[in-house]
This record gives sequence, C-alpha cells and structure tokens, in this order.
Amino acid sequence: MKREGLKPRRRKRRKGRPRKWINRFIKLFLLFSLLGILALLIVGLIFKDDMFDLYKEVTSKIEHINESTFKDKVETVIYDKKGDVITEVASHDYYYIDDKKIKDDIKNAVVAIEDVRFYDHKGYDLRAIARAGVELVKNKGDIKQGGSTITQQLVKLQFLTLEKSYQRKMEEVLIAAELEKVFTKDQILEFYLNNINYGNGAYGIETASRTYFNKPSRKLTLSEIAFLTGIPNNPSIYNPVNHKKNTLKRRDLILFKMKEAGMITAEEYDIALAQKIRLKMPEKEYQPESYEVSFALSSATKLIMEEEGFEFKYWFDSDTERTMYYEEYNEKFLDVNQKIRNGGYKIYSTIDMKKQRLLQESVNKGLASYTRKDGKTGLYAMQGSAVTIDNKTGDVVAIIGGRTQNDKANTYNRAFLSYRQPGSIIKPLLVYAPAFEKGKLASSVMVDKKVRKGPQNATGRYLGSMTLREAVERSVNTIPYQIANQFGSKTMLSYLEEMEFSRLVPSDDHIGIAYGGFTYGTNALEMASGYATLVNGGQFIKPTGIRKITEASSGSIIYKNKHTKKRIYDSGASDLMINVLKGVLNHRIGTGYGYALSNMTSAGKTGTTNNYKDKWFAGVTPYYSTVVWTGYDTPQSIGQDDPPHRIWKDYSEKIHKGLKKVDFKKSGRLSYMYINPYTGEVDKKNNHGWWKKELVPEVYYELQEKRKAEAEKKRQIELRKEKERQAKIEEERKKARAELLEKYNVTEAEVQQLDGYAENAIATLQGLSITSEVDISNSKELIKAAKGMIKNVPLPDSRNSFEKRYKTQVDRLNTEENLYNARIKQIERDSRKSKYESKYQQSESKYKDYEQQQSQKDQVKDKEQVKPNPKPNPKPNPPRLPKPETEDKDKDKEQVKPKPPINDTTDKGSEGVPPSLEDEIEIPKKDNTKPSEPKQPKM
Repeated sequence: MKREGLKPRRRKRRKGRPRKWINRFIKLFLLFSLLGILALLIVGLIFKDDMFDLYKEVTSKIEHINESTFKDKVETVIYDKKGDVITEVASHDYYYIDDKKIKDDIKNAVVAIEDVRFYDHKGYDLRAIARAGVELVKNKGDIKQGGSTITQQLVKLQFLTLEKSYQRKMEEVLIAAELEKVFTKDQILEFYLNNINYGNGAYGIETASRTYFNKPSRKLTLSEIAFLTGIPNNPSIYNPVNHKKNTLKRRDLILFKMKEAGMITAEEYDIALAQKIRLKMPEKEYQPESYEVSFALSSATKLIMEEEGFEFKYWFDSDTERTMYYEEYNEKFLDVNQKIRNGGYKIYSTIDMKKQRLLQESVNKGLASYTRKDGKTGLYAMQGSAVTIDNKTGDVVAIIGGRTQNDKANTYNRAFLSYRQPGSIIKPLLVYAPAFEKGKLASSVMVDKKVRKGPQNATGRYLGSMTLREAVERSVNTIPYQIANQFGSKTMLSYLEEMEFSRLVPSDDHIGIAYGGFTYGTNALEMASGYATLVNGGQFIKPTGIRKITEASSGSIIYKNKHTKKRIYDSGASDLMINVLKGVLNHRIGTGYGYALSNMTSAGKTGTTNNYKDKWFAGVTPYYSTVVWTGYDTPQSIGQDDPPHRIWKDYSEKIHKGLKKVDFKKSGRLSYMYINPYTGEVDKKNNHGWWKKELVPEVYYELQEKRKAEAEKKRQIELRKEKERQAKIEEERKKARAELLEKYNVTEAEVQQLDGYAENAIATLQGLSITSEVDISNSKELIKAAKGMIKNVPLPDSRNSFEKRYKTQVDRLNTEENLYNARIKQIERDSRKSKYESKYQQSESKYKDYEQQQSQKDQVKDKEQVKPNPKPNPKPNPPRLPKPETEDKDKDKEQVKPKPPINDTTDKGSEGVPPSLEDEIEIPKKDNTKPSEPKQPKM
C-alpha cells in the first residue's frame, strides 16, 4: 500500500519538473534580456558622443569605397614643407590577380584557417564578437583577442589602424557589414588575398608567390599554398626566412583544417604534408633615393609602426633583451617600409628644399679638398653629414647624408644611419646641462687635474682651478669626468634615453661617456635634436621630419604631427647652458673661437674623438640648430683640419641672411642673483654688501631653499625627538623617584623639608669665613649642626651629594683656620725680630769704639819697634771686648740674641745667631768680671 501510494507522487514530480525548469529559463531569459537592453541604454547614454562621432566616421569611409579602393595601387607620394612633390615612390614588385585566376586551393586554405564560416555570415560573426566581448571584460577595455572575419580583416587593413579597442572593433564591424552589402563574397576574398601582408615586403598572394618561390601563384603546390597562407597570421613569428620551422608548423595546421573541412582528401593531405619546402627568392632592385626621400620613408615607417602598436625602446638592461628587440623591430620595419613603397600613401615632410640644397652645397664645398676615393665603392673616402632643425617647431628642415658626386650615387644616409663617437660635443647634453639642473653654476670652480684612471685633455696640459664656464670653452675632459663621477653614469644616460638616442646599450653605463666614450655612439640627427632641446628651454620635440601621412585613396589621416613637447631639462638650466656655449665661439680661449656668425647671435660646441677620427660641430641660433659631422666611413685620422666648423658657418650665414638679429629666448627661470662666492649661497635681493651678481637658474635657488627647508624640518624633528626623550627621561625619573620614596617610606614633602634643612646648613657653611677666634668657634658649632642635618636626609643619593658638598666646605674652613693660625704665629715672630734688631744695633756701636782704641795702641807699638836690638816681645793675650753698657742692669746679664730669622724653617745657627753673622763677629759670652787689660810690651 505504501509503495503504491508513492509511485503516483514520483510520477507527478517527474512530469512537473520539465515545466518548472522551462518557466525558470523563460524568466531568466527575460531578466537577462531586460538587463542587456538596460545596459545598452546606459552605454549609449554614457558614450553617446563617441557613438555619434563613430557613426559619422564610418559613413564618411563607406561613401568612398569602390573596387578601385582595393585594386588600384597608386604610387606613394612624398611632399616637401610647402606641399610641392619631392618624388613618387613606385612599386616595381607588386602583382594583383583577379578572382578567376586565383586557385581554389588558395581560397580554401585561407577560409579554413581564418574564417571557416565566411560564406555563411554577413561580414561579422556573432560568436567572434561574443568572444571579443568576454576579452573586453577580462582585460578592462583592452582587447587581447580578435577573432575577426575575413571581411573585418580587410576593413582593418584598408581603413583602420591595428589598435585594439572597443571603438575600433565597433567601427570594423559596421564597415564590414556595409562592405558585404556592396560586394560579393568572391570579390571580398579577392580583395583580401591581394592586400594581405605575407612578410618581407610581399603584399598579396601573387607577390608572395613570386617573392618566396619565384613563380606565379597558379604553379604553387598545395603544400606551398598552405605554407604561404600561414604567414599573414603573424609575419614576424611565421617569417619563412628567419623562422621557417614555425611556418612549417603553421602549414601543417592549415592542411589539417582543410582536410577536416572536406576541402582536400586524406591522400592529398599526406602528399602535401610530406613535401619539402625550398625557398627560391630573387634579389630585389632598388632605385637610388635622395637623402630627404630616404629619411622621409624611414620616418614614415616608424610612425606607422607606432600607430599600429609597436613600442619603441631606447634602453635595454641586457644585450639579450636588446637582440630580441631588434629582431622584432627589423622584421616589423621591413614589412611596413615595403608596404609604404608598394604605394597608396601621401607623406607630407617638413623638408625645406632651399635649405636642403644650401646645406648640400656647403658640405660639398667644405670637403672639396678631400678628393681621394674608396677603391671598392668609388665614393669619396672623406664623408660628412648634417642636419638642421627649426627650433620653433622641432621640424627637420634639411638633412644631408653625404657628399654628392656625378659618377656615383651616394645613397647611404649617414645623417641618421651612421653612428659615430660624439667626442666633446656630447658634454653639454650629457654633463653640463644636467649639472646646472642639479646644483652647479657656470661660476662653480673645479680643478682641472690629472685623474687616476681618468681621461687626458687634448692639449696634454692641466690648468688647475677653473670655472665650469671656462671648462666648457676650453673643452677640458677631466672636469666632465669628475661631474659624471659625482652624479653617476646612469643619471646622465637617462637624459639621452628621454631624447630617444637609439643606440644606447648596457655597456655604455660607465663614466667614460662623459667625454664621448660610447659603444656605438650617435648620429647628426640625434645630436641636432638634443641641441634644439637646449634652445627650446629644455623641451624635446621628436624630429620626425613628417607633418602628416594620409591614405592616397580615401584621404584618411594615418598620422598627424602634434609637435608634442617633453620636458628633458629644467628651462633655467638649459638657458644657462646656451649662455655658456656663446663663449665657445666668442671668447679667445674657446675651441670654436672665430666661427661666430656675423649677422646672428650664435653659440656652439666642437667635438673631436681620439686620433681625430671624427670631427663634429654643433651650432645654434635663436632660429635653427645645425650639427655637422665629418670623417671617413672606415675610421681614420682626419688631422688638425676642422671642416665641420667651416661647413656650419658657410651654411648658417646664408640661411640667416635677412632674418632679424635677436638673442636667445629666455624662459624666465634664469635670472641674475647675488651669490656668496665662498659658500655658493644665493640671494635674489640682498647683496650682503659684497656678494657677486651672476646668472643663476631658478632650480638652483629652489634646491637651496629645499635644502634649507629639509634642514629646518630635520632640526624640528630632532627638537621633537629631544623633547620626547626628555619627557621620557622625566617620566622615568618621576617613576624612579616614586619607587625610591616608597622604598624609604618617606613622602616628597618630608624629603623636600629635610633636604631644605641640609641645603640651608651647607649654604651657611658656604657663607662662613675664618678671620678670628670667634669664627673658629662658630665654624665648629655650624659644622657639627650641618653634619646632623645631612645625616637626617632620607634618600641616599641626596645624602651623598650633600656629604660631598659638606666635606668640601669643611676642608675649606679647616684650611682657612690653619692659615689664620699661621698668620698669628708670623705676627709673634715679627715682634721678637724687631726687639732683637734694636739690641744688636747698640752692641755694634760699642764694638766700633773699641776697635778705634785698639788701632791707636797698635800704632804706638809700631813706633817702639823701631828702637835697635830690641828683645823679643812675648805674644800678648787676646784682647777682650769691654762689657756692653745697657740701660737696664737686669738686661746686662742677658746674652745678646741675634736677629730672629724671617722663616721658621731657617737654621738658627749657634745660640740663635744667624749663620751669616756667626763667621764675621765673635759673640761675647756671659761674664760678670771686667776684662783684663792687655800687657804692655817690654821696652
């Protein structure tokens, strides 16, 4: 019963489930449809202006489409600055083939690999569009995958750039849909097969057949057809010349697709797969081209490459990276260049044909004395190149790639193809202008001296201290070397990289570049552009030499020169550089002295490489920047001659004739300021009584103020840190203080009170001095009291401090007490001394009287001795001194004491008589008896 009851319920769920999911699907479909419509409305509102512009552009292009748009290949025309035709570039190896003559295998191969639903859609494939939409979302508006139909690819080839964006994709779809309305599928396939790029300059299947196999397409085998069909997907990767293995893999895939689509049998597939492909490429012939034409074609090629998404690079971190880049670059360049040569373009150059002729004449004239010719080429061995740029626009107005001669075409354009060592001409761009931007001045002093492992000067001499202005004028090598050492070679190279110097390599990252030591070097075009950048206030304008490029058939603009400026140098630094370069031509010490123009303000720089293999001259005026190079194609010494100097002056005098003489335009970031010659500090207003006035870039002042601000900021930071440190120390001190008070069970008030008592006691001792017995007595009492107060100080540190101060005062008072006692004793000694001296003087007076009496007696004796035959007289007794008479009888009994010594430490001698007197007098002894009178001698 239970099983029977469950079956109907299961059947009901199974029957109801499909209806339920159908309802859900319908609801979801309606929901997503509404969301899709809403999204389209939102997109339309957001991009309504873009959509309107897109519609107008598509309508304009469709109006001009006809069969001749795809079939008629008109010549590429090159125009000069005024719009006059310079030349028409005709294609000599392009072949167009009609639909009836195109083999079915060729059509099938293309359809199988590129657009298998070609005959079913109406110019666009919704599946491919959906795939592109997914990629659009994934890559945030940047489409990485196309999936276009053959019709869309044809539209892209003829009317659009290779840019991958949603606008281009929409434009492509709209034009493709219109194209399908105008032409049949066979016609569209015919147009496609005759315009697609097969690499190596071959456009169209017939041209490709003759380029790679040297035979018409009707004679191609199935394997060869599949081989050629694989190239257009990516002419670089599937280039048969450089990557034949890749092309063969692509061929195998195409053959498999054809078999899978039923276009060929399995047997045909196997035979084609087994065939070995052997290329048979004939040599191409090129007509000689003038220098302005070769430059215009090269520049147009690079500009179209850039429009089609090629990213140019000017610095490489490794040689491997550089090699890979140039492999891709060369393939792309050859393809686009051949496409231009095949026709269909109008190239409007910036060349001024009058200046072009004048520059060529000056080059020929300046090198006329060099008549030796190369044995292999038949060209003059000594060659030259020159480029002139209009400073105002950055346009190349003249470009000369070599000397002309009647017997031989000299088509190699050295002005942009030949890379040579620049010598000293590179210093203003690479060293001095950057130095002026980074804190150096024209007046900055450096020492021209021999540098270990550094360069030598061309003169072989070193001149010691000199300003940077003088260093530029003399073109010394040691100072640029020192500057480059200071700022680093990578910093220097970055300036050239920004100005698109194209032959920089990792091995150039060394200090030797400061005086022109590069791996490959540079050319006249790059140098002229660099000097024009200095004249233009440090702003670089790419020297394309092209005003615009258009399609010949539709008139659509492919490229238009907007003369975009890019900041390279600070304008004040570049202005100062031009000011310094004036001295090279106008100061006697300058290497270009004597070559200044007579009718125009001018500046310049010379350049010479080792052994005089290359000679350069860069000359600039407010109107034009011109660089001239001279040398041999195979480098060898030119000698002391300076042909580029003469060429520049001869040419520049002519092109400036009739122009108003003006000075170089200043940007406003170079002005006179006062400078302290000892410190380098500048002041805009105050000369401080003695500071010198000179030209200073604003960037120098800004750097100074920045340093001051940074120093002040650092000072404030240090002050804040010091305050924080002191606060932390105070906090720690308070914490330690609290712990200490707690340890000794005392309050802060008690400590302050007891410390105060001790402090007062110490202060009292400090104010006390010993001048009397009373002071001694008081000091004893105060010392005792202070000791007791200090003993009551509760904290050990404070107590120890007080004890040290206490001991100092006690020692002082003891010393003063000793000094006081010594003075008292000295006074007593002085008193005794005074008494002794008084008595001594009395004794000395009596002694003198006695001596006189004795002298008289001796005279009497001498007279008596004159008598004849006297008897011998016995020796008399020694005389005795008479008893000294004193005023006081009691004092007569005292012995005469000598004068007391001044110093207690002096030896007192016998009985207190000073040793100095003891040997000179006989001191009377104590004796109360009278001295006996001397005996009279016998007569």
